[in-house]
Amino acid sequence: MNKNFRLRYAPSPTGYLHIGNARTALMNYLFAHHYEGSFIIRIEDTDLERNVKGAIDSQFNNLKWLGIIPDESIFNETPKEYGEYIQSKKFNHYLEIAKILVNDKKAFYCFCTQAELEIEKNRQVNNGIIATKYSGKCKLLSQEQIDKNLKNNLPYSIRFLVDSDKTYKINDLVRKDVEFSSNEIGDFVIIKTNGIATYNFAVVIDDHDMQITHVVRGEEHMSNTPRQLMIFEALNWNIPIFCHLTLIVDSNKKKLSKRSDNSLFFIEQYKEQGYIPEAVFNYISLLGWSPKNEQEIFSEEEFIRIFDERQFSRSPSTFDMNKMKWFNSVYMKKMSSDDYLFFIKEFIDSNRFKISNKNNEWLDDVLLLFKNEIEFGLQINDHLDLFFNERDYTDKLKSELLKLNDYKKLIEIFKIKLNELTEFTEDKLKTIIKETGQLTNTKGKELFMPIRIATTLMTHGPEIAKTILLIGKEKIIANIEKVI
Repeated sequence: MNKNFRLRYAPSPTGYLHIGNARTALMNYLFAHHYEGSFIIRIEDTDLERNVKGAIDSQFNNLKWLGIIPDESIFNETPKEYGEYIQSKKFNHYLEIAKILVNDKKAFYCFCTQAELEIEKNRQVNNGIIATKYSGKCKLLSQEQIDKNLKNNLPYSIRFLVDSDKTYKINDLVRKDVEFSSNEIGDFVIIKTNGIATYNFAVVIDDHDMQITHVVRGEEHMSNTPRQLMIFEALNWNIPIFCHLTLIVDSNKKKLSKRSDNSLFFIEQYKEQGYIPEAVFNYISLLGWSPKNEQEIFSEEEFIRIFDERQFSRSPSTFDMNKMKWFNSVYMKKMSSDDYLFFIKEFIDSNRFKISNKNNEWLDDVLLLFKNEIEFGLQINDHLDLFFNERDYTDKLKSELLKLNDYKKLIEIFKIKLNELTEFTEDKLKTIIKETGQLTNTKGKELFMPIRIATTLMTHGPEIAKTILLIGKEKIIANIEKVI
């Protein structure tokens, strides 16, 4: 692998893998592997109070389901030269780096209590200051006062000393030239009073330790960038290339979230509902990135080969659930019959449909009827009532028949021909449907709709002769009796 390209996905275990962070992981994965580099997953768990039990395993399991396998992580054999791959094992390391900055007069001990900080914040707000800043009180302390406070074990945080009137710049791969002014940022905390590093401090040290070359993440992290640039510069470390991906929005043009009622948000939901991982991989890869041509269906290998970081979009990406379903249906159609059957049987509701006492060959034929119709696995349950349970002849079906000419005569003729059949086969059924049309001088909808309603008690469905065959002659005649 080309070690010049090292990219990372760095989730916090405060939640589960969703569309947004799956997209971030995917872009890092494709970017790294296009250049034969390394894709790294590290865990940013410094926010101990918000960490969710099982979230780390869930992240890795769902990424694995999508086909996103890290080259380095807490679960891989990883090179020791890059340090730990989870932040909670690096607290002492972060503190050591912070004290180096203190010794270099680039950071300072802050002994202000939370109450004092709140009073100062409220004072600024009352004076009309919206973007409140730290007052700078403790950076004026003498060394004697600092030593005395430390000797008396007064609680302290460590704050980064922000230079005034300084401009920081990045050439972002998406947003191009971006500038930040240090005057907008107060002296910020890098080590909290509990001894734990803050996010912006820890992430810089991790990126340096792991020799990260490119930081690809969501645009919500743009506000973190100036603080991170300051720390990189203060420690005289190489700054990675930044790439802030645009928002993913829902159909209402609001940021996609678990409250977006038209979309599934968590990757686990797609797994549970019967989406194919390759289809989800494919669709998410096109959120905020586009190929140079109109093609939409790509394998993972093709994505890696054609990936181009210059193709990131500068506009928000709309997550379209209907488009996601379409992608999945395309992948389902591409499945072999055996693969499809193995896949779809996992999603049959065994409480509604008693498949254990059914002939396997018959069940396979029923399921294959819908291979080109359903969009995701659980949807198979919307189609099986016809073959397993009794259906009613409803007023809606009656009204549909009343729209058709002389449907009663047509159904009667079809029933007679059905009873005359000595061989109940698909070809014979096609023949008597054709003969019924000839005898009644009907074709198209006028022929097929009455037969479908009478035999299946439905207005639509898969190929009619095959459906009748699988329902069975006895049940078909019983359905016709309900209608006539």
